Amino acid sequence: MLDGSLTLNADVFYYNYENYQISQIVDRTAINLNFDAHIKGAELEGTWEPLPGLRFNFAGGWEDTAVAKGQSAVDLMDRTAGDPNWVVVKPFVNEASNCIFPVYVAKWIDNGTPQISGGATSYCAMAYDLHLDPLTSCPYVANPTEYCGANPVPGYTGFDPTTAPNDGAGISKNLGGNELPNSPPYTVSVGAQYTIPITTDWAGTLRADYYWQDYSWWRVFNDLSYDRLRGYTNVNLTLILTNQNGWQVMLYDKNVFNETAITGAFLNSDDSGLTTNVFLTDPRLIGIRVTKNW
Repeated sequence: MLDGSLTLNADVFYYNYENYQISQIVDRTAINLNFDAHIKGAELEGTWEPLPGLRFNFAGGWEDTAVAKGQSAVDLMDRTAGDPNWVVVKPFVNEASNCIFPVYVAKWIDNGTPQISGGATSYCAMAYDLHLDPLTSCPYVANPTEYCGANPVPGYTGFDPTTAPNDGAGISKNLGGNELPNSPPYTVSVGAQYTIPITTDWAGTLRADYYWQDYSWWRVFNDLSYDRLRGYTNVNLTLILTNQNGWQVMLYDKNVFNETAITGAFLNSDDSGLTTNVFLTDPRLIGIRVTKNW
């Protein structure tokens, strides 16, 4: 457009994913959760050179992502999914993952009646590996003559581990309609540069770049207090000196305002205390680079 000084490119898109892969640490092992998902969006980019040596560029994107209806998974940060009738129980340190028990069972466990002996490693293992009631199964309790057979735990109604959701791993959350990780709805980048001859052999280019992205999520569960990534901006400045003989000197100032933003994160396993690795933008960096092309 405008006698060739303006170039515009635009597109719209729609993706229909089957078995979209999202990684998660379970029992100290990285596994892939698979979800059907839909993505739609649009992009616009352009360059404009109103004067010789002066150029502007722009790019913007809109993206709407959603997990398909009927998809669900256990949230390791919220295994009970907010259900007050269940509670998370941590196994021994040599075991990898937490499990859930009904509140009434957890109360007996918390009271220490009875104590598991060496026949099993933990309440979680007894219930969901051996599929036994951890409070009444012989000979895995400290006092089998008191609590087993004809003398069950007084006042205890019993628990069938096979009735626990997802074999005790947790209660599945409905993920239908949730946004996909690292998919900000809006992104914008703007740049401008001006090039002028300095001598017969050297040219100088001054360039500035601006980038902004909207809020997004780093997990598919879209937990507002834990999974939300704030939007952020980034500004870069560059001065480039170019010689006709192939020499180039670049002075740069990246992340001019030294903004620190979390761009992503990764949840570790239960036995590490559900620690979280976060990925940050690079700090402000000022430098010089000299190159020679032949």
